[in-house]
This record gives sequence, structure tokens and C-alpha cells, in this order.
Amino acid sequence: MTERKPRDDYSGEFDPDFRFEDLSKEALVRLVREYALIVHLLDRSALTAIGLRYGQRAVEEIAIEEWRGASPVYTRRIREIMKIEGDGVSAIFKCLQLDPGFAQHYMDVEYELVSETRGFFQLRSCGALLDVEPFGERSIKGMCHTVEDGTFDITAQAVNPKARIRPVHRPPRVPADRVPHCRWEVVIDDDTEVLPEADITRMTAGTTAARHRFPPMRDGTPHIPD
Repeated sequence: MTERKPRDDYSGEFDPDFRFEDLSKEALVRLVREYALIVHLLDRSALTAIGLRYGQRAVEEIAIEEWRGASPVYTRRIREIMKIEGDGVSAIFKCLQLDPGFAQHYMDVEYELVSETRGFFQLRSCGALLDVEPFGERSIKGMCHTVEDGTFDITAQAVNPKARIRPVHRPPRVPADRVPHCRWEVVIDDDTEVLPEADITRMTAGTTAARHRFPPMRDGTPHIPD
């Protein structure tokens, strides 16, 4: 088999056998950044259409179900392919660093690990907040209170069922130009309520997308590392 030179872009002729592994590291980084942002673009387009027809409350309800359905599934998959071990706060932070919901630079997230049972993260800048701020306090609270209160623990408990995430401060911003936009505490404690698996999580876990297994790469490298 002829060795394929890594591509820095996709200029030139069409390649019917193109695969992601044909790209150079730099090209893959650019593509991953765009894909992470596409998650937000898809979310904006779908939920905006729902809001225009059914209102803000419907947007919040569907956003929570969407997150509850997908987050535990993709967190497990990310842990598997990236070999993220353990169930402490550092493992939760690793998963958040790779979470498509925290598209790097669009969501400028900083982490502070105090111990394996306690830590903080904050968003110096949140693109999602900047999207909703022009629509007023109702929209801000819908995203930063209603949706996040209904979902953050789901994400953390995909790593450790005794984990919880609580706000130190969050929008609406006071003063209006406050930075960081929000700050959150992550705690692992035996007294934390373990959330039951949601119906939407079970449904999502049963889909072909959740159960799909990628084949090895061209050179035989397995998708899931040994």
C-alpha cells in the first residue's frame, strides 16, 4: 500500500477514498474546532425554531431532555477512546475539556483542581451567554439557571454518581460587563443525591449512534486504544 502524505487541507483534486486520518495534525485541529462549534449551530437552529413556534418554556424543556439524553452517552464514549480513568474531579474536568458543549475558545473555560473531591471551573467568556443576553433576563435565566440546573449534575454523575455542580456566581451579570461570566464548584460527597437514569438517556443509549463502533484506521490503529 502506498503511503499517503498527510494533507494540510483539502485543496486540489477530489479524493473518493478520503478519510480523516489523511489530514495532518494541524488540519485535524482546525476541523475539530469547527465541529465543536457546529454542535452549537445545530442547537441554535433547532431550538430557535422551537422557540418561535412554541415559546421559551418549550425550548428549556427540550434543551434539558437533549442534554440528559446525549451527555451521559458521549461522556462514556469519550472516556473510552481517550482512556480517561478514575472517578474524581480531575476525571470530570478531563471530560469537560473534551465535551463538544464546551467548544474551545467559543467557551473560554478555566479549571482549578483543589482535590479529587473538590474543584472549580469558570467561563471567562461564554459564547452561548453572549447569544442570549440581547434577549433579556428571561432568556438568560432560562439557559444559565433552568437548563443548567437540570443538566450539569447529569454530566458530572456520568463520571461519579456522587458528584454535583453548583454555581458560585452566574448570569445575569452584575455589573453587566462582569468577567468571568460564571463560576461553578464541583464537589464529590457521599450526601449527594444520585440521579436516576432518565428515560431519554436509556432511549438514546439504544440508538445506532450510541452503539456504533468505528473500524480501525488505515494503518490498523484501533479506534479504541488498547
